[in-house]
Amino acid sequence: MLTDEKAIAPASATDTANKMRPDPFKHYLRLKRPCANCPFLVHGAIQLNPTRLSGIKRDLLADDHSSFDCHKITHSPQGGTFNDDDGEYTPSGNEAMCAGAAAFLWQQGRPNMAMRFALVLGEASKDDWEASVELIAK
Repeated sequence: MLTDEKAIAPASATDTANKMRPDPFKHYLRLKRPCANCPFLVHGAIQLNPTRLSGIKRDLLADDHSSFDCHKITHSPQGGTFNDDDGEYTPSGNEAMCAGAAAFLWQQGRPNMAMRFALVLGEASKDDWEASVELIAK
């Protein structure tokens, strides 16, 4: 009688590591509400250069492959590092999409590719972003 070797083979270290690794969409879209000073908020937003937020919004709407990471994670010990010479950011893998940016895109009817994949895969729901739409500046 023949057996399926895969069915009886022990799990490899790679298989075990992949099972322990969080789903990338669920991990990246784990923030459900904007931070208290999220730049996308109508009230209480961190003060940015006047054209900075409009530029971020324009870029998000222009390219559905783009995203905007939460500033509180990016600029924390869990975030990546900034190169002092050129200002380039090296991600840590702990980054998360800004919940305000996600709510803004949802408000505009323009979820980015990561949001759409997460919806299709069941790793996110429309409720994740609809609850914050009223808090976000148009």
